[in-house]
This record gives sequence, C-alpha cells and structure tokens, in this order.
Amino acid sequence: MRVPLEWLSEFVEGLPELGDLCEGLTLAGLEVEEVVHPDPRLVENLVFARLLAVEPHPNADRLSVCTVDSGGEEQRIVCGATNMAAGDSVVLARPGAVLPGGVKIKKAKIRGVESCGMLCSASELGLYDDHAGILIVHGAPAAGTPAAPLLGIGAPVISVGITPNRGDCLSIRGIAREVAAVFSLPTTERFAREPERPAGRPTMSVEIDDAGACPLYRGIEIEGVRVGPSPVWLVGRLAACGLRPLANVVDVTNYVLLEYGQPLHAFDRDRLAGNVVWASRVDCEVEVETLDGQMRTLQSGDTVIRDADGVIAVAGVMGGRRTAVDEKTQRIFLESALFDPIAVRRTSRRLGLISESSYRFERGVDPDGIERALLRAVELLTETAGAQAAAEPVGAGEVPPAPEPIRLRSHRLRRVLGPAVELEEAARYLERLGASVEQLDDALRVTVPGARHDLRREIDLVEEVARLRGYDRIEAEPPAVAMREAKTGALWRLRGRLRQRMAALGMNEAVTLAFASAESNRLFLGLFASESGGVVIANPLRAEESELRRSLLGGLIAAASANRRNGARVADLFCIGRTFSPEEELECVAGVLFGPRRARGPGDAGEPTVYDAKAAAETVAAAIAPRPALQWRPSASWPGTHPGACAMGSIEGSVVAVAAMLHPDVAAAMDLDSGAAVFEVALDRLAGSGAEPVRLAAISRYPCASRDVSLLVPDTRLAAEVIDVVRGLGDTRIEDVRVFDEYRGKGIPEGHRALSFSLTYRAADRTLTDEEIEGLHERVVDELVRKLGVQRRT
Repeated sequence: MRVPLEWLSEFVEGLPELGDLCEGLTLAGLEVEEVVHPDPRLVENLVFARLLAVEPHPNADRLSVCTVDSGGEEQRIVCGATNMAAGDSVVLARPGAVLPGGVKIKKAKIRGVESCGMLCSASELGLYDDHAGILIVHGAPAAGTPAAPLLGIGAPVISVGITPNRGDCLSIRGIAREVAAVFSLPTTERFAREPERPAGRPTMSVEIDDAGACPLYRGIEIEGVRVGPSPVWLVGRLAACGLRPLANVVDVTNYVLLEYGQPLHAFDRDRLAGNVVWASRVDCEVEVETLDGQMRTLQSGDTVIRDADGVIAVAGVMGGRRTAVDEKTQRIFLESALFDPIAVRRTSRRLGLISESSYRFERGVDPDGIERALLRAVELLTETAGAQAAAEPVGAGEVPPAPEPIRLRSHRLRRVLGPAVELEEAARYLERLGASVEQLDDALRVTVPGARHDLRREIDLVEEVARLRGYDRIEAEPPAVAMREAKTGALWRLRGRLRQRMAALGMNEAVTLAFASAESNRLFLGLFASESGGVVIANPLRAEESELRRSLLGGLIAAASANRRNGARVADLFCIGRTFSPEEELECVAGVLFGPRRARGPGDAGEPTVYDAKAAAETVAAAIAPRPALQWRPSASWPGTHPGACAMGSIEGSVVAVAAMLHPDVAAAMDLDSGAAVFEVALDRLAGSGAEPVRLAAISRYPCASRDVSLLVPDTRLAAEVIDVVRGLGDTRIEDVRVFDEYRGKGIPEGHRALSFSLTYRAADRTLTDEEIEGLHERVVDELVRKLGVQRRT
C-alpha cells in the first residue's frame, strides 16, 4: 500500500518525523518496505507551462519546436511527441531538474535549435506507464506554478506491507487510524466529517437474492455527468498511489477506494435494462464480457450483479462491458456493497482476475463505511464531473450486527505480557483503536470496531495491547520446556539413511513444493499406474501451480535449470517427498544428474547416462531391501523422457523405479541442452514388495577371483536376463556379476550384440582353487548358453 504523506496528513494532526513514523509503524506490525523521497532538484525545477505554438523542426521530420509560457517567460522546447497542440497545459522540466530515471535536464542544441528544458510524459515523471506522449494537464493552475506538489511527487511516499488479516489498513484513512493509535495522535475534523446525504425519490431499486453472498447493497442515481479528464490534483494523488488515471468517473471510484478502502462501481444508467438491479448467485454456467474485453465463464455459485437482461458485473471482482461508462455517459448508477470474502476469493482465483476491488473484498471491508464511501463519491463527482445526485440512496440488506463483546481478563493479560500491564492501561490502548471499553470487576468488556475483522478472541486483544504498548517492553522470561524422549519412526530413519547414501554419491538435497502445474503433471506422470490427471487444489497459492505434484522430477528439473542459469556446470540433485494422484499417495525419492562426470584421471568422463541414473536408483533400493534385485525392462512410454533411453525397475511385477534420460526437447526447454539423467523410486512400493530386509554379514577373509566372458546375445535378450540366470543358480560362491562392455559392429551378426560380463567368485570358508573357479565358471557359461540360446565369443 503506497501512502503519500501529504494525503495522510489531512487525517492525522501532527504527523511524526518520517524516520519515527516508519519505525513506529514497522514495530507495530505494518512494515514500511520503502520510502520514496522526492528529488529536490526535480521539485524546484518542475512547473506547469502553457503551449503557445507548436511548429515543425526545420532540420528534423520527427521533431517539433514548442513555444511555451512558463510563467511570464517564453521559452522554446524541442519535443518528439505529437499529441499536443497550442493552448494545452503541460509539465515543463527546466534546466537543472533530475527526472526519476536519473536523466539530467540542461540546455542543449538539438539539430541546430536550442531547447531550454523538456516537456515530460507521465512515465518520465515516474507517475504511471504511458507512452502516448507528453502529459496534458486538464484544469492546471497558472503557468509557472510548481507542479510537483499537485502531481503527488512533492512529498515522500511510503510503501507499507499489509498482512492478509489487516484489510482495515488498505486505505489512507485506515493507515491514518493506525498512525493515530500507535502514536497517540488526534485525527482531524476531516477524518470525522460525514458526507451530506442527498434527498429525492429514486426511480431504481436493488434486491438481494442471496444474503450469504451479498449481505448489504447500496446504490445511488447520479445525473448530469460529463465524462472527461480528471483535474490535476486527482491525477496526482492516484499516480502517487500507483494507479493510472483514466477518466473522472472511474478516477473518483478509485480515489474513494484508496481513501476509504471501499470498492465502488459505476454503471451507465442508460444501458441498464429495467429499473431493478439484483445481487445473486448464478445457478448454471454463464458467460460475461468484463471491462478488460475478455469473455469470462462463470460457474454455478458465483456471485454476480444483474439487470433484467442478465449479468452486468462479477461481484467484487470486475464490472461488465455492456454497462460500462464511456465518454457518452450522462447518467450513472453507483454501487457500494458488502460481498462475502470467500466467494470473491474463490471466483477471483478461478478466473485468474485479481483486481484492486477483489484484493480488498477478500480481506474484508468496513460495513459501516459502505454508504459513507458512496456519499463521498457523490461529492467528488459533483466537483470533478459536474454531476449531482438524482435521488437518495437505495439499498437492500442490513449492516451486519456488531460482533459480540470480548472479555479481556486481568490474569490473562498479565500472564502473557507480564505483571506490569494493568487493565486501565490496556483500556487506553484499546480505545485508541476505536473500540468501546467497559470496565468490569477484574476484566474489560470490549466491543471492537466493525472494520477490525481480525479481532475476535481474547488473545487478539492481548496482542493489540502488546503491539501498541511496544513489544520491546515485554519482560524477557525463559520459557519452561518439558524434556521428552525423542521418538523416531521407521520412515524418519529411512529418510536419514537415504540422505546419507545420496550424499555419498555426490548429490545435494533440494526441497521443492508439493504444488505443480497441470502441464508439469502431464509431462511427468510419476510412478502411478493411471493417467487420470493430478489432484486439483481448490484454492491454489498461484494460478500456475493448481495441482498437487504427481512426480518429484518437475521441481527437481526446475531447480537444476536454475542452477544451470546461474553458472553451475554440475547439478546433481535429489529430493525425498510425497507424490499424489486421485487414487493414492506415494513416498518417493527422485534425482536429476546434470553436467560432466568426473573421471579417474585428468579431464571429464562425459555427460551422465541412463546407466548413472539406474545405478542411483539401485542405490536407493539397496538401502531398503537388497534382495531380490530390481528387474529392469526398457520402456518407451514414460512421458518426458528419451524413448530410447528409459528403463522401468520392478519387483515381482510391481513397478517401483524408473531411470531415464530427459527428452531432448524437455532438456532444451529447461536450458539443460547437454542432457540430464533422471530417476525416481517409490519407497512405499519397495518396502511393501515382500523383499528381504537388509542383513549385515561379516566380510570374508578369503580372496576373491574374477573371470570375464563375452557373449553373442540377440537384441531381443536383455543383459538383465543373463544376470538373472547367473543369480538363479543359487551358488553361494558367485558373489557378483555385472556388465562392463557392449559392442556392435564388424564381426557381429545383424540383430545381435556382444555383451561382456565380469563374474566374481569367493568362498566364505576357504580360498578357492583355480580348478574350482574354472569349473564353476564353465558351468555358469554352459547354463547361459542352454537357457538363453546365447553364444560364447572367443
């Protein structure tokens, strides 16, 4: 929330010094995030000027030479804009001014013509983005008048961070109320002034079909409207708060929104069908064109405003285009209402349409200020658009009853804040907030203001007392903590073991969010059997993360991509967490391997391969159950991966792991051009597969012996089948078998490949003789030839 101090000073008497103000608000829970100070060189050299003549530049086709009156002195300015004409009032930056972007203005010759300053656009002054040309000021004061104060850049502006529970501070008056409470200052007469209430018989009425969606609705008919540019003071205040001026009617509604925190909406009265406006919920899908020109599809249950012909606004979010105010509008119907925060939030998030109105309705507006804001807008429209109220306000619904008084007990106050805080002192702080306080025997009976939706319990009042009294005045007291024996579950211990093993592989842990986009879930299905889509989040934090993740790989790959963009050559990351589908949840561990592998000698050993990912997945499996080993089969159907470099690992027919290379298109899109290997293992399935638990055995004191064999294997046979046959022999002297080479080419028949295996033999009770080793090795090879139909290469 941007707060110009010049505007704030109209509601609080004797504002403290800027530094004290910022410190006090921050300590009270309203963090001042930024202070924008006006540059004195700009303030002193920025004036209003009147264009006397606009002539073509003699030496440049796209430039003009403007003669301006800057206050009794005529000057020539070279300008590149084309949207001005003689008689317009403009903003002149004289030599010596420094614009917000750091541009220094000085006299200069441009294509042979001397220019004594610069005619400024709104964007150049830092007001708002507008590239249509220089700023044309309507209703400007006399030429030579300092422009900075009226444009809202003559005084400091503070940016206050408002937490979601403090919707009462989303206005200038709300901040003023808070400043007065924090610093014990009086508010001004203008703060307490009530706008006048017009009289007259209305021709329109309003009705509420669902009080739960809209408890209170007020409206007023206004006639004689002349739509046009807003006066300079209104433009300046909106710009200082970060809003772009459009036209006087819309600008007035925005001004009241900033001043009171109450959103308003103006309908063109002549475009309304009938004489009744309803606030209701739709009972089926309906389309409406909103003010931004987009067609929006509303669902059953959404709150809308409608006339006799249909929907004219998405309640609390944005108005409809059919009844929008434009330059031809002469009569308007002005709306001020109270909408259900939950309904507004749900509709706004689903439509992806966050507006200044929805932002405030979601956090709750002041029911007591709804009609007051409406009447304030009538005053401003009379001043800026020549309008007048045609009748008294019309309405439906009632102001919600005040919340029940809260009892603040003395012992509760002292137990939290210390014995030094008395009830009388607490009552003074609460009265500063506008609360009504009644003294009881040993407690306070507090009725909180309607704007403070966050004060509902006794502890809320205790916190308010602490906040206004000062957190630094609470006496420090060491907390008493009961010591208990730490208890850890099997899953907790498993995660710790896996982290150790992944770290031993040189990988770093990444913690990613459990949210994902629908596109990410479509690309990375995880280890779920179905493709039924992700679990949709009813109220996502971000529109682009609307589902629970099906796989850990989406977040991991995004993390690897971020590391790559920041200059990392290697990004080996793993993550342990839960994945979700509509049918089940899985505890998984996943990893991504990116960047050159380290060789045993100098230089790099190349990029990661699917075999690196497979080895990491087997490391995970071995941490849970080493027997039986994973059975790997190639797969070309796992989304997001290379169809020729993907394998699924299973135990007894249940898929528990995947290892693959990332698809080249996906890798390129994530800036991982050199490719990345990925793996994912379902810990739940692995633990429930009936595999044998980890068993520890003493290391044999007897030496091992290795023998190699090269086999001619049909392409239809997998290396895993060879390994399965060897392990299936059940001979305890066979300690290990692994593939160490694959060859295709000269001397190898079509449809075959040469696979080389290394077998390790060892006995637990003695040293094997060469004869035993050779005999055992020959028996293994003969069994492979007999069962698999492979050939031994010599």
